[in-house]
Amino acid sequence: MKKLIFCNLFAFALFQIAAQPVAKTDVVALLNELPASPVTLSDAYQRACSNDPASPDYAGYYQTWKNKVEKAGQENQSLQADYYRKYPTGVRPQAQPVAASRVTPQQQSSMDAATSELAQKMLTDPAFAQKFSQMSEKEQHAYIANLLAEKGLKPVNGTPNVQNTPVPGTDVDWMELCNAHTQAALDMSRWEKQTALQEKYRALHDEANAWTEAEIKKLPMISYGEYGHDHDPEQVKAVRKKGLTKHRDIAEAMLKEAAPMFAQFRQESLLRMTPLNDALKKVNYGAAYDFGMFYTNVIGTQAMMLGEIHNTLTNEAAIVNECARWEYELRNFK
Repeated sequence: MKKLIFCNLFAFALFQIAAQPVAKTDVVALLNELPASPVTLSDAYQRACSNDPASPDYAGYYQTWKNKVEKAGQENQSLQADYYRKYPTGVRPQAQPVAASRVTPQQQSSMDAATSELAQKMLTDPAFAQKFSQMSEKEQHAYIANLLAEKGLKPVNGTPNVQNTPVPGTDVDWMELCNAHTQAALDMSRWEKQTALQEKYRALHDEANAWTEAEIKKLPMISYGEYGHDHDPEQVKAVRKKGLTKHRDIAEAMLKEAAPMFAQFRQESLLRMTPLNDALKKVNYGAAYDFGMFYTNVIGTQAMMLGEIHNTLTNEAAIVNECARWEYELRNFK
């Protein structure tokens, strides 16, 4: 009995839960901070040319937002690197109580005194022994904490290393949360939809190019003497401007069709990310929480979520920049 009491005292006094932090970022809130994509070509042009009118770049308009996402991604990568430096195989050994060699003589003396006192009371006071055995685990811990405090030894926060201690991370179904997000995120249908939209309007732009070239060929030729002959440059210019207007109208139509598609993609991302993101918020992003064997899966899935919202802007910019370019070309046509 004395040995058992000593083990409980020792574990209670010195064992601590290992925190396993992930990036402290509300990914859902971060995606919600990203303003809706532009619906009009004028708005797309203004955003794309906000930093450099001569070089349209829609993503540059959101540089502050991009910095937040990249900072969170770097924090996530740093935490993963730290973990794998410590555990190269990716598996953390099962947590054990602090080794006895780390106990100072003063701590050992205090624990010995507390152990002897409690064991003696258990052996000589049957009523107390029965009362102690009927206490809940929480009540026993509180009694032991007071006993240790009387001996000058303050227990640290944590739980005793006993067999009925819950396995870290099993209070939440992290595997299911991660798998649910990953499987939904790997659905390629949304990218197929975006590709189809781009191909549709690329074909319309090809038609506009073909129209322009055909109209130019219809123009009368002007002789330049010994230099040969060519189409009237002023009439060619007028046709090319009409062609650019066609391109601009096509871009406007593309943007109007793309905007609700982008809104749908964002909503689908929010639905995918919310369950895991909410679970991470509840455990304060692992600041004082042990994910146990699920840590690498959780932090890896968080990295995927951060990559997803980063790609949200990147993919939108691919279309918005293409549309804004035609507005730029028309406005700067000479």
